[in-house]
Amino acid sequence: MAAETPPIADAAWAALEQRWEDAGAHRALLAACDDLDALAAVGRRYRAVLEARPQDRMAQEMKAEILKRATVIGLSQLPRTRVPDLQAGPWPRRLILAGAGVVASILAWVLARLFLGPFP
Repeated sequence: MAAETPPIADAAWAALEQRWEDAGAHRALLAACDDLDALAAVGRRYRAVLEARPQDRMAQEMKAEILKRATVIGLSQLPRTRVPDLQAGPWPRRLILAGAGVVASILAWVLARLFLGPFP
């Protein structure tokens, strides 16, 4: 297991436990977690609390907040690529439109034959 970062050192966690019902103390601890590793370490602490006390409201809220923050950090680290411009010109579009028109005409003819019967 990796070494824990300073925001979730034993002393910081012990101080938080003394002010457990103070939501501001929990938010301050999470604010000190600036990367995924720190959030994971804090998440392990809250998971241990939830294993001991499954109905702990504060631990449940912080678990949800950690997941939200980890998602934001993870998504912000994804590489961004520019979508290439597809300048195909008008002919491919015209061919696709013509093909769609032919398919629609055939479908209309088949449906007319099915529902209206043979033409006189």
